[in-house]
Amino acid sequence: MAEVFDPTLLYQQLTILLVLATLSHFTIKRFQQPTIIGEIGIGILLGPSILGSFGIVLFSSALVSSFAALGAIFLLFVIGLESDFRAIYTRKNVFVALGGVALPLLFGFLTAFFLVPAGSEGASGRFVMAMFVGATLTATSTAIAASVLLDLGLMRERVAQTIMGAAVVDDILGLLILSIVVGMSEGKVEPVSIAVLMATAVVFIVVAILVGTYFFSRIVVGIQVRGMKVGLKHGGFIIAMAIAFFYAFVAEVIGLSAIVGAFLAGTMFASTPLREEFTEGAGYLGAIFTPIFFISLGVLVDLRAVAGVPELFVFAAVLVGVAILTKVVGCAVPARWGGMSKDEAKAIGWGMTPRGEVGLIVALTALTATVIREDLFGIIVLAIIVVSILPAPLMKRYLVHVAESKREKAPEGAPAKGD
Repeated sequence: MAEVFDPTLLYQQLTILLVLATLSHFTIKRFQQPTIIGEIGIGILLGPSILGSFGIVLFSSALVSSFAALGAIFLLFVIGLESDFRAIYTRKNVFVALGGVALPLLFGFLTAFFLVPAGSEGASGRFVMAMFVGATLTATSTAIAASVLLDLGLMRERVAQTIMGAAVVDDILGLLILSIVVGMSEGKVEPVSIAVLMATAVVFIVVAILVGTYFFSRIVVGIQVRGMKVGLKHGGFIIAMAIAFFYAFVAEVIGLSAIVGAFLAGTMFASTPLREEFTEGAGYLGAIFTPIFFISLGVLVDLRAVAGVPELFVFAAVLVGVAILTKVVGCAVPARWGGMSKDEAKAIGWGMTPRGEVGLIVALTALTATVIREDLFGIIVLAIIVVSILPAPLMKRYLVHVAESKREKAPEGAPAKGD
């Protein structure tokens, strides 16, 4: 017998979620914080942590999970659109990104392996759990960094180019690590299996980019041109989104994460004339579904479970310190070696420190794969929120120093150019 679908529940849930997301945006902007903080906060309020403790359940987990999955796809597609490989793969950006991935991954792994209490690691064992925790610390929030740079009018400076370029490389490397760890969570922990999984991930990324850039992107541009001639304004965008879902499907089939496919689908259009149009279109879709994704993260956080394991708070405090220190050192040192001034290197280090979208997606993937339990997931989400808020003032401080130094040197010559 076919399952009966109740559309009234769908309409009710979407109404509540979107109204609350908008209210959280206006509230959190009063404190000049990223909107994802407010969305996660709403989720915590409406989830088992607060309302759930009174026996109140507002949302269908199946519906919210479906909306959240779409939100993650649209978000990574947009990030991909902003990731023109030819523009971001300078030697300096890659070195900064490598430092910002290697140190957080290593020390995040060690912190989780030795400090997470027994029983919080889930079904895949302590090693895989620690790898997932390390992976959550590798990514950088491009949205947070970009908002600070825009506020200070420094988006065109070389320090901004390095931060944004390295942040994108960070996300790419983080997604690659996520793909590998997902495979490990499925039991592929032998050296040969890990090597095969790494090779599969690399081959998929390379083939997806090449096929997308030289085949799919041309088809989509052609469809858009022909569609405009007959009055179809969005034919190319519709096919582009179909390709995004196809890439997500292929990524899942071969054992990677769907968001890897969505990101790669976005990159194929980053250098086409349709980039801005697709960014706008996917942005509208993301405006609906991406807030639901972040609300769903808060709904999944159960602070009651966390309170039952006080050792997790010790782990959280150490994890926050490790997350901040490893990014600052891992990114600032290569930037300094690459010829940046002390203030520029420090600004880059602090600018790369806020975690955000990709780190949260990695945490959710770990929970979904039963690699971590709800109590550890809640602590990781809270730690990422703290690490997303704390570095912003110091980033602004060093960026102001960079701007003042530029003004002082302006009469002597033109500003330094990026790579």
